[in-house]
Amino acid sequence: MPGPQRRDQILDACRAVVDNEGFHAVNVDRIAKLCGITRPVIYQQFGGLTGMLVALVDRETFRAGRGFFEGTGGLRVDPTIRARDVVAGVLAAVDADPATWRMFLMPSEGGPPELYERLAQSRSNVRTYLAEALMARAHAVPDTDLTVRMIHAACDEIVRLRLTAPDIYTIDRLLAQVDWLVSRLAGEMPAPQP
Repeated sequence: MPGPQRRDQILDACRAVVDNEGFHAVNVDRIAKLCGITRPVIYQQFGGLTGMLVALVDRETFRAGRGFFEGTGGLRVDPTIRARDVVAGVLAAVDADPATWRMFLMPSEGGPPELYERLAQSRSNVRTYLAEALMARAHAVPDTDLTVRMIHAACDEIVRLRLTAPDIYTIDRLLAQVDWLVSRLAGEMPAPQP
């Protein structure tokens, strides 16, 4: 098997173990057995367990970033795109690659420090995107940083709900809630009930 394909095979096996059991369950022997290869192949590709885990984190960071980029329509905020459509795009990316998103939204213990560094950077990038989206759509927000953090927490929870119980938290149900939240943020209040 050519080097790049072997590398992907190893990282796919590693990701499956991380997704099912956590980072602590990954070791060179186990991944070698899952791939039907010898330990030296992993050492040739990654230098060892740490290198393999960092390569996995880097690959999954790229995949999640690509999914976010495609789901949001790019890094620049387009105020003509509804929040519902942005969230729908991100949820489509989540559904297409749930193991990647679980690694970042519900990380298991024992991950390499690089996981938490990439996670912190990704969260900062998402907050920057949300701040730009908020400024493009909202009139006056008393505390932009706090509002962005609250929206980010809600978005994270939407993704977690989708990952943990997709049959209960359907796309339609989640998007209806996004519509409701956006309408409240925009200051639209429902008519009083008699």
